[in-house]
Amino acid sequence: MYNRLIGGGLVITKALIVCSIILFGLALGAGVVSVSQEQTGHTDIQSVSIRELSQTTPISPTQVVWEMLAQVNQDRALNDLRQLTGEQPICTSTGCYTIANRLTGSEGLHWAMDYLYEELLSLGYSVEFRDWSRSGYVDRNLIARKQGVFSPTEEVYFVAHVDGVSSPAADDDASGVVDNLELARVLSSRPFSRTVVLFFSTGEEKGTLGVKSYLAQLSPEELSSIKYVVDVDMVGYDANHDGVMQLWHGGDTQSLALTQMMSETIRAYQLDLVPQLAEGCG
Repeated sequence: MYNRLIGGGLVITKALIVCSIILFGLALGAGVVSVSQEQTGHTDIQSVSIRELSQTTPISPTQVVWEMLAQVNQDRALNDLRQLTGEQPICTSTGCYTIANRLTGSEGLHWAMDYLYEELLSLGYSVEFRDWSRSGYVDRNLIARKQGVFSPTEEVYFVAHVDGVSSPAADDDASGVVDNLELARVLSSRPFSRTVVLFFSTGEEKGTLGVKSYLAQLSPEELSSIKYVVDVDMVGYDANHDGVMQLWHGGDTQSLALTQMMSETIRAYQLDLVPQLAEGCG
């Protein structure tokens, strides 16, 4: 497990990985919506339905998506990464702190979550903390929502765990956290058909305790509203510089179709990545 902040692969691939996560968000999150005084409607990119996807589903690049990809700021993402890993202080409304580690229940993790909360709130998201207690550990998850215009009860989740097992825990999983934060920034300026949920969990390294607790807190109706889930984990380091991006799926038809769509999207937008489908938990 590579966890150094300064590593060629981590820096070189970061913008490409962020772009791929944003593409998934645009495809699933789902359909950029044009809102004017006269009318409201879809433009440029339509919502996807897994039932309609196949291995040969064509993905057609669109101008609005190119424009949103151009908003990705690699320096900003790397600055977030440096703050989360203690390379430089992280500042919130209560002061500036240097994170020593992001262990579950630690003050470093608390500072990281506060920073994410304030950043997401400033972007206009509906943001909340949900406390959890499980297996002797206590912490909180962070949930940010951008309500959909046409299908608000259909939710697309992008998940990243903020806790880490060691310092600086850059790849696992500060890389996923900063990707989701950059996704939030790019998506913040446009309305979407489905509701986009950015879920920042804790307790993952203790057995996915935060995620398990969150799911246990949801009602049957809330669970049924979850349409798609993309877990963004350890996406910052390319050990052999081959550009391979592993897309893990559960082996069922819908999960496989989802990763196939992701693979085709990466190819359609000509990102310098090699998508590789893999079955399992990653």
